[in-house]
Amino acid sequence: MAKESGKEGEKGKVKEAQKPEQTKGKKKFTEVDPRTLISVPTILCPVCGLPMEIKGRKEVEKTVRTLRGKTVRKIPHLVYQCVKDKTEFNLNLERRGGGCFIATAAFGTSMAHEINVLRSFRDNYLMRERAGRLFISLYYRTSPTIAKMISRSKILKFVTRAVLTPIIKTVQKAIGV
Repeated sequence: MAKESGKEGEKGKVKEAQKPEQTKGKKKFTEVDPRTLISVPTILCPVCGLPMEIKGRKEVEKTVRTLRGKTVRKIPHLVYQCVKDKTEFNLNLERRGGGCFIATAAFGTSMAHEINVLRSFRDNYLMRERAGRLFISLYYRTSPTIAKMISRSKILKFVTRAVLTPIIKTVQKAIGV
């Protein structure tokens, strides 16, 4: 149960999330209402490198090709903004994670900014064209095996990062992420 602080305001008492309590010599964290917690990645500003703050949420319309023709869907996005230089980044919430096997193996985490750039390029550019979708399909079939080899070797991680970094910078400039 969360402890209530003595702060009173227009909204009533303010709850302090996860305040440590002493229980028989061990620190124990108080429970927090799970409905208030969400898991979102930290996005680093591509200009200054500082963590960006979540500005809000928006719906982006996307034209999707189906067997029945084209339809427009609204895709939820989180809007991040850099405090220092006001750069914005839209994080697609439709499909989180997955797919960037080689980059994840090279950078060591699926939450790296570089991987978010590659995901954005995949979702917003490659998926639009037939050739891009064919490339993605081929990539998904071959890359898990390659990623396993990369994740087991420090040298392969270094070489893969060295190869991917200029590609990612070019993609960043092209798509404005």
